[in-house]
Amino acid sequence: MENNSFQTSFIPKKPINATISGSSVGFEKKHSNPFVTFSVIIFILTILISGGLFFYKSYLINQKDNLASTLGQIKNSFEQGTISELELFDKRMSASKQALSNHIVLSPMFSLLGEVTIPVVQFTEFNHESTDEGFIVKISGISPDYRSIALQADMFNSSKGRMFKNVIFSNLNKDKNNKVTFDVEFLVDPSLLSYENSILTEAQ
Repeated sequence: MENNSFQTSFIPKKPINATISGSSVGFEKKHSNPFVTFSVIIFILTILISGGLFFYKSYLINQKDNLASTLGQIKNSFEQGTISELELFDKRMSASKQALSNHIVLSPMFSLLGEVTIPVVQFTEFNHESTDEGFIVKISGISPDYRSIALQADMFNSSKGRMFKNVIFSNLNKDKNNKVTFDVEFLVDPSLLSYENSILTEAQ
């Protein structure tokens, strides 16, 4: 009997699993690039930050406008008369401070002058004037001898007499009683004459 059956052999040249697996692996490698992922994340963060800054800027501008409006309402709420009174009071306070700072008192200077004057020296005439250089004192005096005048000059130049600046002795002459007459001139440190400083010292 004639046999009509036949055998067909279909054997793929390459393994199917290998081909599929290779394609899958290639796909994953192609779409799993870390640089691309990182770039996407940075892009998203940049958009979020930019949006946040824009809204925060808008918020600050609104706050500024609200504060300006509130201050304007508060200012308008004061009566004009009250504002005028406050301005006048401020001017008076400023004038009082200015007058106090310019006012001088001579008692501390006389007290210090008495401390630096040696017992044998006498002052016979006292004059003072305010100039562009400062407060100048001119004194005439009498001394038993020239040595006493030298001692007096040393007292002016000592630490106790430091408030008296540029001390100059002049016109040294013998009188009919054989005593030495002289003139002395010096500048007074402004802090010694300050009325404000005097009040603070007395308060301590």
